[in-house]
This record gives sequence, structure tokens and C-alpha cells, in this order.
Amino acid sequence: MSILKKLALSIVLVVAGGLSAFAGFAFFARPLSRPPQALKATSSPERLARGEYLANTTGCLDCHSKRDFKRYAGPPVAPLGAHGDCFDKGVGVPGVVCPPNLTSDKETGLGAWTDGEILRAMREGIAKDGRPLFPLMPYGDLRSLSDEDALAIVAFLRTLPPVAYKAPAPRLDFPMPIVVRFIPKPLDGPVSAPPRSDVQAYGKYITTTSGCLFCHTTADERMMPIPGREWAGNNEFRGPWGVVRSANLSPHESGLGGKTKDNFIGLFRAFGAVEGEVAQGAQNTVMPWALYNRFTDEDLGIVYDYLKAQKPIAITVDKFPKAPRG
Repeated sequence: MSILKKLALSIVLVVAGGLSAFAGFAFFARPLSRPPQALKATSSPERLARGEYLANTTGCLDCHSKRDFKRYAGPPVAPLGAHGDCFDKGVGVPGVVCPPNLTSDKETGLGAWTDGEILRAMREGIAKDGRPLFPLMPYGDLRSLSDEDALAIVAFLRTLPPVAYKAPAPRLDFPMPIVVRFIPKPLDGPVSAPPRSDVQAYGKYITTTSGCLFCHTTADERMMPIPGREWAGNNEFRGPWGVVRSANLSPHESGLGGKTKDNFIGLFRAFGAVEGEVAQGAQNTVMPWALYNRFTDEDLGIVYDYLKAQKPIAITVDKFPKAPRG
């Protein structure tokens, strides 16, 4: 064998060995994590009220409860927090992921979890057993929750009556079971909320932790936001509600450009008050208007001011692409 052939063979063997070693590392790799914190979600009327507000407006009770899509905007139905509808490729999930039980049941819910373990799952994407969570649970956004607001949510979740329900384990298409191990990232210290007086900082805080950014920013196949597409919307969701796309919330004329603050707040008050069943076969919406109608006028006003200061993106979204045309 010539020297060149021997050299080429050596290079191939080294590369193959390196790829094999990396594949082995990736397959057995554990996600980055830290021990759960020793924080305690003690209860007070003020903390419970804040926790209930946030559990509704951050999407906890939206995703972790069954929703009645025979009614407008699919309001959550009792038992709240016990289990949600499973998510599949229709909403961009590469497989099937079912939201777990958030009630205080000790066998199937959070009853046997410490407050620190719940906080770690919520903000860092690591379950009680050390398993990485698929980022449909938006821990990448919820990591911005202040320690106090996160503890308020935990305190409220502790009040949910126990319901026995064990969610099916996630079923992810390859290579997502490996990829998901590299997504969680531990917090590196205490987290504080920005002051309300800083409208831009607090507007970012609300919209990030409430899932607005998650749904209204175009995402890739890993459900990660695509840079430069913030607030452009146009994410497609398929489910019992039909086929809908998230709206453009950028300040371009094709988005929020022509809406006043009163218009914006009025949308939540009008759509959040709609009740009754949707006509059979008609399009519904996945937007949880009934829950987001709980936002105060002050918070919605801050959100509006924040969105109006973002980069305008020209895109006209057909929010109901399958709806009958008159």
C-alpha cells in the first residue's frame, strides 16, 4: 500500500473513530443541570393571588388542562391542571408530547416533588428524575420568571386538588431524544423582575413569560425562535380547533401598526368574554382568550407599548387558512 493510501486510510479511521466517540457521548450525555434549590413557596393571600394570576396568564392552566374546543377559544375545563391535550406534528412537535399532571397527587402529580424541583423543571427544563424536558414546556422563556413570581406559581399549584392521572411518556422522532439533552441550561443565580416603571424591560418580561413571544415568533423544527422573525407570527397550529396561524404582532401595518392601545386592550376584553359553542365544522382559535382576559389593563398597556417599539416585519398572515370564504 502506498504512503498516500495509508495516510488516507488513517485519516478515515481517525474521523470515523471521532464520529463514533461523539455519537456515544451524545447518546449517553446527561443534560446540564444543578441540584434543585432549597427555596420554599410559603403561602400568603398576596402570593396565592399573584400565583393564580400568573398560572392563568403564563399558560400553565392553558397547556396542563383539557380544553373544550367545541366552545370559543377552547376554555380549560375541570379538573384544572390535571392533564392537557397531547401535542403532535400538527403544532410542530417532532413526535408526541403530553403535558403532565400539575395537581398535588403524590403518585402521578407534583405531590411528591419539592418546591425546588418544581422550580427547576419550570425554569431550567429538568424533571424530578433528572430527565430533560422537551421545550414545548417553554422553560427557555420561563427562566426569565423572577424567583418571587415563580414561587407564587408553585404556591398556587399546591392548592390544586389531587387528581390521579399519569401522562404518557414523550415519543420523539430521532434525533430529538438526543438533541433535547443539550437544550436545558441551569440558572446561574437569583432572578429578579424588572421594575414596572421600565416599560420596555417589563413589557419584555410579560410577553416572554406569558408565551406571547413563544407563539408569535416564527420557530424552527426544534421549536426554537428564528432570529429576525420576532413577533412576525405565522406559526401554523393544527388540532381540534382547525388550522390557525399566529398573528403578526410587530408594529408594521400588516400587524399592530394601525391599532391604538384601546383597540388592543379591547380585543382581550371582547374575545375573552365570548361564550357558547362554535358551529360544527367552523374554525376556532387556539389563542386562550378567556385566560388572557385576566390580564389587567395596566399589564396589557405595557405589552402594547413594548410591542409598538419592536422591529416592524411586513407579513400578512392568513390566520384562518381553511376557513370558508364568502
